[in-house]
Amino acid sequence: MSQENPPAVQKEEPPTPLETELGNAPGVGLTLEQIRSVVSKAHDVMLPKDDATLMIATILNAYLTEVDRLQARHEKGLTRLMAEKTDEYVSGVQAAVNQLSASLSSASVEGIRKVFDDHSATLKTFRSNVYLAAVIVGMSALLNVAVFILKAVH
Repeated sequence: MSQENPPAVQKEEPPTPLETELGNAPGVGLTLEQIRSVVSKAHDVMLPKDDATLMIATILNAYLTEVDRLQARHEKGLTRLMAEKTDEYVSGVQAAVNQLSASLSSASVEGIRKVFDDHSATLKTFRSNVYLAAVIVGMSALLNVAVFILKAVH
């Protein structure tokens, strides 16, 4: 039987003064370890933890942090401006809708009154025509009865 030795556990090195100063994730950019990994993959060179090249990353991360703060400030300002302009636009549209509703309501009422007046006039004409027709039918019936009576007498 062979005994296998367990794989050696890599001990983590203590953080460098630069890493201690910046913390785990400086700013909004990459951590120093991520930068070292990217450089290693792209150039097959492993940067030491205290390499001066990492200062550029620190400077750029500080710049990104400031850009992020500035962008957040601009977003708040733009949101406030858009809210004000939207409120003005909505109130203008509401005033136009109210004015249009008032004019349409009065126009609708006038239109309905005109339709009812026209309908009333038509009904009056129809009523007088029906009355005239009833009179003619009644006179015709009386004339027919008179003719039958006169024929019966002769």
